[in-house]
Amino acid sequence: MWIAIIAIFCAGVGNFAMHRAFMESDDPLIRQMVQPLAERAGPNITYLFEFLLLVGAMAIATRNWFTGLLLYGLYTIFNAMAFSWVMHRPR
Repeated sequence: MWIAIIAIFCAGVGNFAMHRAFMESDDPLIRQMVQPLAERAGPNITYLFEFLLLVGAMAIATRNWFTGLLLYGLYTIFNAMAFSWVMHRPR
């Protein structure tokens, strides 16, 4: 269980780094997606969502380590694919 929680935490650090790179990029697609939510709830609401996903995955891992690790691992993979696509696409 502890190894799964540590692995989820390490993946969470990577997810926060990708999220910060998303938010600091001047990509019009990212601005268009985040702007309506940021106007209603504040500019840092997406970081709160990212944090809640991390805490939820760690909470799931305390009950069933494989499920928590699998779900957060899939989220991390899809996040990395989206990050790669957005950062390397022509503007």
